[in-house]
Amino acid sequence: MKILCLLSVTLCLFAQDVPDENATTPKNFLNVPFFKQTNLMMLNPPECWPVYYNRGPLDFSPSDKPSKLITLGTGTPSPNPYRYGPSSALIVNDFPYFVDCGEAWWRGLAKATMSQNGIDLTKVLTLDKLQYMFITHLHIDHTEGLPAFILNTFKYGSGADKKIYGPEGISKMVSSINRAWSVDRDDMFQGPMRSQPGGSLGLGIDINPENEFPGPIYEDKNVVVEALRTTKAHGALQYTYAYRFTTKPDKRVIAFGGDGHYSKGLIEAARDADILVIEGVTFKNVKNLLWGNGDGEKKIYKVGSYHMFPEDLARVQRESGVKKIVLVHQQNNDDPKNYSRLQLLEEMKAAGVKNIYSAMDGDLF
Repeated sequence: MKILCLLSVTLCLFAQDVPDENATTPKNFLNVPFFKQTNLMMLNPPECWPVYYNRGPLDFSPSDKPSKLITLGTGTPSPNPYRYGPSSALIVNDFPYFVDCGEAWWRGLAKATMSQNGIDLTKVLTLDKLQYMFITHLHIDHTEGLPAFILNTFKYGSGADKKIYGPEGISKMVSSINRAWSVDRDDMFQGPMRSQPGGSLGLGIDINPENEFPGPIYEDKNVVVEALRTTKAHGALQYTYAYRFTTKPDKRVIAFGGDGHYSKGLIEAARDADILVIEGVTFKNVKNLLWGNGDGEKKIYKVGSYHMFPEDLARVQRESGVKKIVLVHQQNNDDPKNYSRLQLLEEMKAAGVKNIYSAMDGDLF
């Protein structure tokens, strides 16, 4: 009898520790000034309406694991004020490792710091710790925060080197950023600030394009980072990657899939992982998407060539054995007359995806 009572208490405590994604939290966007939109375009689809964001950041992370994953940006190319561009950070021993650097990455740090109390981000996101970035692919929505990653940290006093790993072409992109902002950098050197040059440049490091599964590309006392090529998974891009992080203190495996559909590299990156951070797109409401010209099978083909439909993600989970899915870069596009923020999540579950979370900016896992 005592054992049953203890088990009951334990189960109740566990249930209480898992937040309800649909619950309205004290921190939300429901009171943001808003006028209902009737003429829909790229600037104002329902996914951008504050009236559908009834919750703020939540803490889903296991209390017995010191490493934490935080979703800094869960948005798409749509200019959603409540979802920044794609970006995440894995925090190990109070040190951050960033994956993708979308629009408003810099602001995402501030938003997370001021809204998430599951971890003291004032100790984690100090300027000299903002050093390592891993880019899944070279589309603008995953890279446009890179100038801020390199230069804003420098302008506020960081002397730390910035190393940016990614597909072939990332070194050229980073070199171009270094050149493009040379006037700004030179003013810091020669103007009243008299800054030292340390930390003012980024170093782009191309992952070997000849090796489909290059394995560990980075290792230190906290993590081992493996890169696995996701071949022909995202439109016409020749080189895209999924990353597999293994944390040394608690042996958590966190995989990041970037954008794209099913691929062998993605399966291997997510093999028996604790978490896969991955994007998803609606199949049910694909007709409502404001991109992918055409309709019917033609539109399905175009969208499916770039992104992850629910049945596709279910297959990834079955074959990889990944334990938990954190859904980001969510293309919901539910019916504007009956919109639900969690429609894509429910569509994923109906397709067979298990233990999946619809992430918001600042969530902790």
